[in-house]
Amino acid sequence: MTEGTDSLVFPDLPTYLFSPTLGGLLSLLVQIVLPLLAALLMKTSWSTSTKGIILLAASAAKSFLEAWALAVANDAPFDLRGALINSLVVWGIAVGIHFGFLRGTSIQRAAITSGVKDRP
Repeated sequence: MTEGTDSLVFPDLPTYLFSPTLGGLLSLLVQIVLPLLAALLMKTSWSTSTKGIILLAASAAKSFLEAWALAVANDAPFDLRGALINSLVVWGIAVGIHFGFLRGTSIQRAAITSGVKDRP
């Protein structure tokens, strides 16, 4: 890639630079825990698509906060395009973790059942 061009695949956010910084490690930790945090906002009776939308909202919140923190730390303008791309990447990973890796595990069931309750 030539100097001065923006990367469409890897936006300039701490999650994807493969640098062992505190910000990158915290971002990775939040990424791993994100599906469980989102599960606390879900009801067991909700459809898979509704749960996916909750995960998308949580992913977007994480990505936009990360992009904002990066902009403030570097005294740079907020990168909206990078934050949107990162939101989709984070959401894809979160969906994979939630519906794949954690699917049917006791920790996932505990997060969902201790979250928002269905009305009787």
